[in-house]
Amino acid sequence: MHKKILTVKKILTVVGITILIVCIGLSGCNENMSKKNDTNKFIGKWEGISYFLNYTTNVTLTFYNDSTVKQVSEDAHTHWFNFEIDDNCLYLTLQEFPEIDAICYNYRFSNNDTILTLSNVTLDTLILSK
Repeated sequence: MHKKILTVKKILTVVGITILIVCIGLSGCNENMSKKNDTNKFIGKWEGISYFLNYTTNVTLTFYNDSTVKQVSEDAHTHWFNFEIDDNCLYLTLQEFPEIDAICYNYRFSNNDTILTLSNVTLDTLILSK
């Protein structure tokens, strides 16, 4: 009888450890899905205003599935960026100067993901709509 209790305890311990390992392993899947979902929200054309100090500029950002972004300011200046999303930060790397560190913009979606706010304390804040 005593051996059966020890065997049941061992089995329950092994099952418990296995469940714990599986849960820890699957927790990373949720983070990857979150990044993918956020990435999908960006895709498309966004138009709005860039605020810097007391100056505003009309700006259009078009995000593509290949992780590139086309930025057009005042219908005159065009820049291409590569983008990546991590830790609630949209990282933009200027394609013309890849050696320059990526710029981190904190992002927030609102109004059923049709309004996008990008902010960087040292650069600007963009308020865009899809």
